[in-house]
Amino acid sequence: MSQGVAVPTSRRATRAASDRRRRLPPAERRAQLLATALEVFAEQGLGRARHAEIAKRAGVAVSTVFLYFTTRRDLVRTVLDEVDQFFSELSVRVHAQVGKPCREVLREHGAAFLASIDSHPAHVRIWLDWSTSFREETFEGFLDFTERLVGVYADTIRRGQSEGEVPAHLDAEASARLLVGAAQMVAQLKLTHRGDDTWLRSADALVEAALGGTAA
Repeated sequence: MSQGVAVPTSRRATRAASDRRRRLPPAERRAQLLATALEVFAEQGLGRARHAEIAKRAGVAVSTVFLYFTTRRDLVRTVLDEVDQFFSELSVRVHAQVGKPCREVLREHGAAFLASIDSHPAHVRIWLDWSTSFREETFEGFLDFTERLVGVYADTIRRGQSEGEVPAHLDAEASARLLVGAAQMVAQLKLTHRGDDTWLRSADALVEAALGGTAA
């Protein structure tokens, strides 16, 4: 009876570690695939990203990606939900500072958004792509997300009006829409001009313009 060739301990350890990486717990595997999906969608767009490319980059079988995202619609919805959640949580976290003046909160939101363009560029790129995807199954979600974001801004502006910081005649919702729309323009420009420190000043100027320029 032939004897098998002994595998060195170091090689067995390396192989075991590799096996553990391949056999991630379901929650970790899903998180890994979602992170990879964000990269793929940011590069290829909502209309072109596919399970196969995600599998290739993650180093898994295509069937593994389908196990977690059973259809392409499910995959797209999950990616957009992640983008929605990221920016919604950022907005709520900043605007929850009710003890701060309205202008300061809005400026902090602008600064946090600018920082996210550097820290989470995939989320920003997908958000921009989402804003121009007029297909019914995805655009309705974008409109819902935008309305919630406008509502967060508008509530802060109304608080500023009630505290005498913002002119009472200002249309809070219209000003909120101006800020949300301007964020898209700033994101598009900053993604192609990284490191330019004028963006924060531009964000501050947009806040002043949206609030009528001077406090009441």
